[in-house]
Amino acid sequence: MLSFGRGEGAIFRLGQNRSVLELVPFVKHGAHTQGRAPLLFIHGIEFATPEETLSDLVWPMLDILGPQRTADREIYVFVWNSLLTNNIALSDLFEASMLDRLRFAFSELPKCRSYLRDVERRAREAAHCLLPFALEWSSESRVGPTVITHSMGSLVWAETLKLLVEATDVVAKPGIWWSLQPAMHRRAFTEEGEYNIVPKIYTGSDSSRAVVWYSRLDLILSTIYFLSKRGFALGQYGCPVGRIPQRDVTSWVKEAHGMRHIRSSLGDFFERIKPILTEEADLYGI
Repeated sequence: MLSFGRGEGAIFRLGQNRSVLELVPFVKHGAHTQGRAPLLFIHGIEFATPEETLSDLVWPMLDILGPQRTADREIYVFVWNSLLTNNIALSDLFEASMLDRLRFAFSELPKCRSYLRDVERRAREAAHCLLPFALEWSSESRVGPTVITHSMGSLVWAETLKLLVEATDVVAKPGIWWSLQPAMHRRAFTEEGEYNIVPKIYTGSDSSRAVVWYSRLDLILSTIYFLSKRGFALGQYGCPVGRIPQRDVTSWVKEAHGMRHIRSSLGDFFERIKPILTEEADLYGI
């Protein structure tokens, strides 16, 4: 099990057989300067290991996208220290008895504001680990990456973009950003928001497009996030101003945050989104 300190992260590359993860150092190896746009996955909170990120996020997404969309691509996974607490796994909690959940509510929910503030800090700090990779893409590659983020992984990428603009002034090849249920304030991309640069980067051209998926019934964003932030999340209600394309996936997915761990009675998350996932992939040329 690979563990990370505060604000740390690491980039992995899938091997040719897609079953082996290789740690990718920050060197200008030029591996992704040719061919199709590379894929980069960034997970959200409560992913404890690279292997869990693969099994719960990367492989299910790649299976649905299919070999025609993923062949001949470099595929990367950015893993960061995203555990909400050190002693409680949310996936275990939602499988626990009602009594144990009530105990959690009384003992831990009052602390969630500090928990979330801490993991947000780690997400922003982890962006500094991803920045050299983003700089290499920006300066060396002919095409920008296709970035798929989930939950607070969207904050990691938004912060990386902010750092990238500060370092280079312009992002000529931002690529495509597909943000699933972002655990960010819903006004983050508005003109007065912390990441107002994002709509200016993803201009809507073929080489620079982004989309946000949100679900009004997202359990984590409507409870822990809302109680902690005293406000609504981008991944629950979308951006209030139409500065970036977004899609309400509530009717398809209902609870959208837990992959296979939360509301398992609804069935596998990726099976629920399969019809619209392939449709969106076609729309964005993935």
